[in-house]
Parts: sequence; C-alpha cells; structure tokens
Amino acid sequence: MKYGHFSKDGSEFIITNPTPPHPWINYLTNQEYCAIISQAGGGYSFYKDCRSDRILRWLPENWHFDRPGRYIYVREKGKNGFRIDRAWSTTYQPLRRQPDFYQCRHGLGYTTIETTYDKIHTETTFFVPEKDTCEVWKVKILNRSGKDRTIELFPYIEWLLGDYHLELRYRNIMNLYNLIWYDKETSAILAKKTASWGMLNIQPFRYTAFFASSLPVKAAITRKESFLGRNNTEERPSGLTKEVVKSVPLCSGEDGIGLFSHHLKLAPTQTKEFTIILGQTDSRQKLKKMLAKYRNIKLAEEELDRVKQLWKRRIYGNIEVKTPDKDFDTMVNVWVKYQLYICNFWSRSPSYYHEGSGGRGYRDSCQDAEAIASVNTELSRRKIITVASLIRRDGTTAPGWSDTDGPHRFLPNKDHPVWLTSTVSAYIKETGDKKILLEKVPYLKDGWINGATKQDPNWKRGSVISGEGTIFEHLKKNLDFGFRDTGPQGLPLIGHADWNDGIDSAGIKGKGESVWLAMALVRSLKLLAEMAVLMKKKQIANELNLKIREMARRINKFAWDGAWYARGFTDDGTVYGSSRNKQGKIFLNSQTWALLSGITDPPQTKKVLASIDRYLDGEHGAALFHPAYSEFDPRLGRITMFSEGTKENAAVFCHAVTWKVIADCMAGRGNKAYEGLKKIMPNSQRDYELYKTEPYVFAEYLIGPGHPYLYGEGSFTWITGTAGWSFLAATQYILGVRPEYQGLLISPCIPSCWKRCEVIRHFRGAVYKIVIENPKGVKSGVKQIFVDGKKLATNLIPAGEKGKRYNVKVIMGK
Repeated sequence: MKYGHFSKDGSEFIITNPTPPHPWINYLTNQEYCAIISQAGGGYSFYKDCRSDRILRWLPENWHFDRPGRYIYVREKGKNGFRIDRAWSTTYQPLRRQPDFYQCRHGLGYTTIETTYDKIHTETTFFVPEKDTCEVWKVKILNRSGKDRTIELFPYIEWLLGDYHLELRYRNIMNLYNLIWYDKETSAILAKKTASWGMLNIQPFRYTAFFASSLPVKAAITRKESFLGRNNTEERPSGLTKEVVKSVPLCSGEDGIGLFSHHLKLAPTQTKEFTIILGQTDSRQKLKKMLAKYRNIKLAEEELDRVKQLWKRRIYGNIEVKTPDKDFDTMVNVWVKYQLYICNFWSRSPSYYHEGSGGRGYRDSCQDAEAIASVNTELSRRKIITVASLIRRDGTTAPGWSDTDGPHRFLPNKDHPVWLTSTVSAYIKETGDKKILLEKVPYLKDGWINGATKQDPNWKRGSVISGEGTIFEHLKKNLDFGFRDTGPQGLPLIGHADWNDGIDSAGIKGKGESVWLAMALVRSLKLLAEMAVLMKKKQIANELNLKIREMARRINKFAWDGAWYARGFTDDGTVYGSSRNKQGKIFLNSQTWALLSGITDPPQTKKVLASIDRYLDGEHGAALFHPAYSEFDPRLGRITMFSEGTKENAAVFCHAVTWKVIADCMAGRGNKAYEGLKKIMPNSQRDYELYKTEPYVFAEYLIGPGHPYLYGEGSFTWITGTAGWSFLAATQYILGVRPEYQGLLISPCIPSCWKRCEVIRHFRGAVYKIVIENPKGVKSGVKQIFVDGKKLATNLIPAGEKGKRYNVKVIMGK
C-alpha cells in the first residue's frame, strides 16, 4: 500500500507517508475525555461533550489542510541565526518540512509519530489515560549525530474553550470571554472562559483547561499573535525567527494558545524523555494530581501500558475469526471492534469532518449497543437503560442526550421508536438475561405533545421524570405508537424524516408515509412478540402478531411496485422509489428490509434481489437508490439537494450496504454477501488515490455512481452505524454464528471459494471453537454439526456450561 500497512498482528496501522490523500486519524479516549489526532498531529480534544466542552480549536473545513493540532516546533541556531526554513515540527505538521524519516503508528488507544530531521530523531506517543481527564504526549528525543546539539522546543496548542457552536456563530464575541494565563505555582498554562454563555442562560464556567510540560519552562506564551505574528498561521510563525522568545503570560479577550519554550542539550547518541499534558478538570486539586503523575516519566509509561492492556482486553477474547481472507480477519478481529467502541462511547458527533453537534443519538446508540453486545455485554446493558429513560409515556422518544445537557429537546425522527426493541432482543439472546425486561426505568416528560409533533407553550420545567415502567412496557409503548402513528394508507408517518435524514419534506404536513419504516416496524413487532412469549405473555404476543400481519398486508397492498417495493409517499400522496418516477426509481432499504422483516413471498424475494442486482449494485457497492436526483424536489427535501452520488442522494451508503449483505445471507447468496461487504471494506480498496480515507475503519459512504467524477471516494469515517452492522453481518450472517434465546444458531453463508474457516466464540461464559468445513464449495446450508464429537439433530447449539470449552465441527452442504 502506497501510504502504509498493517503491523504483522494487525493491531497497528503504520503510515509511512505524512500526506495521505485525506488525514488518517485515530480516537484516543476514555469515556470522559477524547483526543482526535491525525497522522501528522492535527485534530482537537474535548471533555464529556464535543459541543459544550471543546478544548482545542477545530472547524469542519480544517480537514482539508489538517491544522491546527498538537505540535512541537524544533529549532536550532545556525551560522545565520534562526531560520524558519531550517526549523521543523516533530509530527510533520504544521511546518511541513520534509523529514529524513517519518512513521506514524495508529494503535489501539495510542498514536506514535516518529520523525528524523538533521539527525535529531523524535518519537512522540499520544494517549488518553484510563480514567484521568487529560491526554499525555510522551516524547523521546535522540541525537543521532556525532556532535553536541543544542535545540529549542516549543510545544503548541490553540484553545477554543467551551461551546463549539457558539464559537461558530459568534467567533468575535466568544473570544472576548477568554482568560488564559501562566500559573507559576503549577508551571502550567491554565485556560477558561469567564462564563458559559448561552441565550439568556449565563452560568459560571465550570472547568479549567491546562497545558503543561515536564521540562523546565524558559518562556510561556498565551496570546496567539505574539507567537504567530501578523498575518501568519501556525505554518510560518514569526516567533521561530526571533533570537529570544519572551514570555507572554496573560491572554484576556483574544485568541489564545498554549506554548512553552524549552532548551535541550544533547550529547552524541544521547536520548532525553519528557511529557506534555493537556486536559480539563473541575478542581485545582485534581489538576495538580494529574500534573504530578504525568510529569513523572515512569508513571506515564506505566499508564500507557495500562491503556494498551485495557484495549487488548476489550478487543480480544470475545470473537475471533480465521478465514482464507486476511483482510476480512483483520477488520473483524481488531479494527471494526475498535471503531465500534468509539461509536458506543461518542455516537456520531465528534467528527473530523462535520459540525460536532454534541451528545449521543437515540437510534445510533440503540444500533451501537446491539452490535457490541457480543463484545461487551455490560456496556450494551448500560446503554439500554440509558436509552430507555428517553421514552415518553406516549411511546415517543427524545432524539438523544448529552452528558452535560440532558435529553435533547429537538424534534426526533419518526424511526426512533423501532430501534430499542432490536437492541434488547439482541442483548437477551447474547446473555440469557431476560430479567432486564422487568427492570424498571423512568419515563421522560419534557413538554413535547401530540405524538412529539408540538411543544406545550406552557411547559417550563425542562426534562423531568414522569413515573416509571418496565423495559418491556417501554418497548411496547414505542411500537404501539409506531403502529398508530400512521397516514392515509395505514403506513407509518415519515414526519420530518425516518432513517434517511435527507427525506425531510415528504411528511412535514403530517400525511407522508414511509414504506421502509413500516418494514422496520414489522421486524421490531416480531422481536417483541418473541420476547412476550419468553415472558409468557401470550395475549400480548397474539396482539402483536395481529399487528404484524396487518402491517405486512398494508405494505404489500400499497407499496409493491411489481418488481420491487416503493420507498414512500409524500404529503400529497405522490409515490417515490417507484417505476413511475424518473429519478429515485428504486431505493435499497425498502428492498433489503422487505427481506429482513420477512414480508415477501418467494416470487417477490426473487424479483427484489434481481432488481437490486440490476439497478443498484455496482463496482463500489450498492447505491442507496437509483438514479440520483439532479434537480431539487420540494416534496422530498434536501435528499434532492446534495450533489449526485453524495450523502443521501444515492451514495453507496455503507450502513445500508450492510443490510444488503444480511439480506443476501438470508437468501443464501454467499458470494453476493461477501462481495458486497468487500466492496466497502476499507482495507480492500484497490485505489487509495480514489478512496482517500483510512484503510482501517469503515466510511459512512462512498460517493455513488451518479457523481460525474468522484465515484468510489470514501467520506465521513469512524463514527458511523456501518461499524456495528458490518460486524453483525460478518460474524452473525456470513460466518453465521448467531445468538438465539436457547443457544447459538449455526447458519453460515460464505463465498463458495472458502473451503474452511474458524470462529472462536465466547457465549454465556463458555467458549466454542467452531470449525466450518465447506468441501463441496456451497454458499449456504448446513449438512451436519458435531459438538465434542456428538452429532446434533439441528443447527442450534444449546447454551453450554460456564467455564467449559466446546469443539464444534460444521460441515456445509445440502
């Protein structure tokens, strides 16, 4: 690979060129503090919420040039004094002087960047401790020349401090609240806003950010212009040309930075180590404790090792696969799990590419929690309890929540109520813990009325608790609402959007209907009916089954288009996703979910799959629909505004592609399922000058075939539902090791070229080594299963004894 490669064990991605087509980043995080860092040190940090408590400055367009970030400038005086063209930065950015050697290793919970300039070698490892609310830069600097060297180092960051969205809107005002100073007692630069400012809601600024070093401080600068100079950026700071860098210890009401001057003398072959600490806390005592700990090199190294071991425990020891495809194994065994953890910790907000609106989304958290259930059941359970508390008594939901601001108060999408049922079902199947259905959680009351379409003008209490109910009761209220919140044809209303955020005008008058949402509702009703049976609630199960049959009947009556299913109906009754349409004739989701929900008969299934193959599948994966919209249609909304092939306007939306993979598996199409996943798999791309984004994490989408010249380019990586669903598709459907209430169902659907594969599966305290043999080269079907040499009558392995290991042999065939 032109820009880098995986380490031998797959646990690191090693970047060998500092300028890949896009920044290739890593997330370094515990569950309170997060640092996002590129291969050249670009990026930002935040505390608890990327909107309300941003620490470092970053704008959505900054990814184009990968600045600002975390930097250490280095200079050495020559015969003609200090020359900026002879200075360098230890992470390549921001000076961008070409290094003699460069390597970045993105690992699990850490990033290490090494560079060599003029025989001075530096190795900087960035990490976030297991619990402390800070990040640590552990630096080694080595003199590889044969002479004494005297160099000056300048660790550098740029502050934002506080509410990111207010900074975007009121940049000139928010800076006036900056207060940044060098604190002599701690030898650290401290920073805060004078107050947290909102519309008619001014509060004391709760935290203090800090920037510190373990080296003696020769000078400290807090004002941006004092170091960068007039009309300069961090790319050519005038401070590097000054004979002496003098302290500027106070910044009040201006753009603020953190910068230190350190002098180092290095004998030939001598190595020196030091640390830089950046963070935020709510007490001076905690600040001092963190500084004392991480200024100690030995303690910093011990914490780094602790972080590495923590991530190893998280990633390994749950599901491990071995197939003929090493790229497939690397993603499933390591990187998609890592990506899935980042999604579970931070949902969809802290992006390198877009606005960072803060908080965690309802439907996103449901899907992330479902996918991680087989990797970390306790994390999945905690998410379920949190999300359930966002449900109102009428079955509607808040659209998400923030750790700093509580439940979100904006209008939720109409699909939100269908997701939690699937999450709870997956959790119970994984753990056997059906008691969670009886656990009581509160209901939310926050002033939304009329099915969460209007706000009560007299409501002044914010978000409060309105009694409590069991998890099962919460789920039932969710789906009861979904079933009754319907339009003229009895299909669910789409409101201002369903899963596809871009269809935001089809139902704004309260009449537009979503066919896809009807299918998703049927699937969730089936799962809830199963749980009702599990709880011996026969009458409720019967009621749910009646609703399932009725909604399926409506879908097939009103949405079947002859060779595929329509996507929906606008407020004026116009169908879209139909052969009657010139553009947007066929949508992927309303075909794949027809299979996922089980509403099709065999002839319909055959036609649906043939239509997907004919109209939607392509070189870079299945497009979200075909053809892309080229003109704005006010009846549908911004889906028709995006450039053709981008975002919701017919991109290869990877999230949706994973549902196609699952649908292919359900239909026994092993080759199609595998090929579909490989087309979007980041480490299987053929041309990274085209794909551009990271080879180790999934993208939200690849630009679709409707675009005139960017077809196949990856966009918006890391925080996407693709991570969770690709993991489920790979482990539970392609490899076919799927948890059920009574045990593990074995139903592989693999490419015919795979003759053998293995799965190590931890399940309810037991460990199963599952060897799948495919002597005839079939794509699906199980002929025989043996557990410890004993043949099973079915392909369901009953849950075994805790602490025991089982050897499972699966022979595929008809």
